[in-house]
Amino acid sequence: MNKTKLRRNTLGVIFICLFIGGCSRTTIIDDVKIIQSLGYDYENNKIKGTASYPVYVESMKESHPKKLFTSDSNTTTGVFTSFANQTAHKIDMTQLGSVLVSENFAENGMSDLIGNLNSDPNISSNTTLIIANKPASVLLEASMDYPPYYLSSLLDQSMRNGNVPFSNLHTVSYQYYSEGQDMYIPKMDIHEEGLIVSDGIGVFKGENFALSLNNKETLMLKILVDEDGFNSTYEFATNNDKNLLIKIVSNQKKSVVQKDTSKVTYNVKLKVYLKEKASKLSVANINNKLTREIEANLEKELTGLLEKLRNENVDPVGIGELFRGVQRDWKKYDFYDKVYPNIKFNIKASVNIVSTGAAE
Repeated sequence: MNKTKLRRNTLGVIFICLFIGGCSRTTIIDDVKIIQSLGYDYENNKIKGTASYPVYVESMKESHPKKLFTSDSNTTTGVFTSFANQTAHKIDMTQLGSVLVSENFAENGMSDLIGNLNSDPNISSNTTLIIANKPASVLLEASMDYPPYYLSSLLDQSMRNGNVPFSNLHTVSYQYYSEGQDMYIPKMDIHEEGLIVSDGIGVFKGENFALSLNNKETLMLKILVDEDGFNSTYEFATNNDKNLLIKIVSNQKKSVVQKDTSKVTYNVKLKVYLKEKASKLSVANINNKLTREIEANLEKELTGLLEKLRNENVDPVGIGELFRGVQRDWKKYDFYDKVYPNIKFNIKASVNIVSTGAAE
């Protein structure tokens, strides 16, 4: 290659790089309002919208002012019109971390909200949905005392290292549009001391909030629907009234459907650590008696949850999807009207205690 041609190619590459660089879009952070959380309440027959956004300061020593947008509208998207009228800057939704709804909002239906969130290309499917036990605006205001994105970070930690089943906009949307499963959404509350905590699960029938599960029931649901991300804790009383705490670090499950007898069997295999000191327990007791007690407790509580959900005619576990997979003529309304209320559950738990004492 001669020098002239090499020089021409080099200049061409430089020109292309300059052209691409000139076409890139830059966003100055002070010129946008980056929404980190949205909240929806239903008050006086109107939708009350709340949005939190961080305010950036020059020094870490400076206090971060609390900033919230608030508005009222007849629709979930209408609140954004009022938000835009409250700022001289562009509103950015690309970094939205969480969407909170109060129970009274959820009781009036979630279809419009889920549809609008999914139709907005700026909103990530990883956005977390949360049911607030208090008004969503109150919980959002309380969250402003914490670092940005605290609510989504708290929920992520509860899913990875706690008892909350994995959930985000993608999974909730899949459950909502599925014919054989009802959606569930994690709940949050504020303790009297002002501490924001994860507080169980809200279960829906269709688009409407139906019932709440407490923290122990939430763990049972996680065992039935999750396989990855287990670092959960389970507390129970032994037959001699000794309280024990175990850490579940691995979960495998297999479901078997007997459509002729309307029976569902779950085989659950758990790997656990004993969190309580077990110096007084012999190896034989750990491997035999205690193991059987843990298995019996889990079988009882898993069966109890499934029967509770069946009696309430809600299906966050996806029993309908199991039957749908083995029946060609499966029909949603026939199944939930005639089959689901009469289903029998059989839980077989197998526990492997891999260590005693403190666990990492």
